[in-house]
Amino acid sequence: MVVNFAFTEFSNKSILRCSILAKLRRATTLFLYYVVAVAQSVKQNLLAAFRYLLKPLVRLALKNGVGFPEFSEALKQAYVIVANRELRAAGGAPTDERISVNTSIEKGDVTNILRAAQDAHFRDEVQAPSPLPTLLAAWHTDQNCTGPYGVLRDLPFSSAEVSGDLASYTFTRLVADYCPGVSADALRDELVATGCLTDVGNGYLRALKRSYIPDPLSPASIRLVARVVHNICETLETNLRAKTPADRRLVERTIYTVHGVTPEDLNLFDRFIRERGQIFADDIDNWFSERDTAGSPNLIRTGVGFYHYIVNEEDESALAVEMPNEGLN
Repeated sequence: MVVNFAFTEFSNKSILRCSILAKLRRATTLFLYYVVAVAQSVKQNLLAAFRYLLKPLVRLALKNGVGFPEFSEALKQAYVIVANRELRAAGGAPTDERISVNTSIEKGDVTNILRAAQDAHFRDEVQAPSPLPTLLAAWHTDQNCTGPYGVLRDLPFSSAEVSGDLASYTFTRLVADYCPGVSADALRDELVATGCLTDVGNGYLRALKRSYIPDPLSPASIRLVARVVHNICETLETNLRAKTPADRRLVERTIYTVHGVTPEDLNLFDRFIRERGQIFADDIDNWFSERDTAGSPNLIRTGVGFYHYIVNEEDESALAVEMPNEGLN
């Protein structure tokens, strides 16, 4: 009886211990699933937010002839440079390998980017020429497109528009020679829309410009856009950091309509904020003018920006689909 009792007691303890271990394993597994799910949720929400905030920048890029290869290379460079700075700020050694692991960018690319960190030019392999300026340059230089004394000829779009002269050089032939694989219809439509070509009738096209600059911007205006967007994102990123105390977060205020206003009221609002905003800007400028002096120690450049926005409903709808329960307006 003693042996049986001891065995029974031992068995009960073993069963109890196994039960506890099983529950601990299950709890640990559930916790890990939760952590992974939360991490994935944050990542997916961030990606949705990135797609949303990139859309105005992509529109600006497309209007000014910046293709995806160039844009993606700029993004890759930014990833490497920021990772390098973050690792250095954390006290670590920002080796090419560590940066590659943190960014999921090939080590060779990391090395090339760091070597050329101060070079504003992209690598040659992503500088594939855009078909639009290529085609215009060809039209102005190819002997098939010029007449006596170098005068540019009007080109028929295709041989279907040529009457009695099947040997005539056409726009579609020009596209095939210099931009193989690109749609002649798409090139014509874009060049006409941007004022580089015009339809002179009977299916003939005339080149009006030699350069394709659909939405010309000065370096100063591009720099201004870059700084405004960068500073807004810097403020938001600083305020989102968990380690930033509430009393050290930067001022961030947005006032917006819930339902919207009429076009007439929008014009009135524009006039209202221009007047009141100028008063606010003058007050800040006066405040800075008393303190913004050269030669002082530990200077920090700072400022305040304000802007009027009109919601892009298409972009908002796409964001609502990707982040339906985030309470974003």
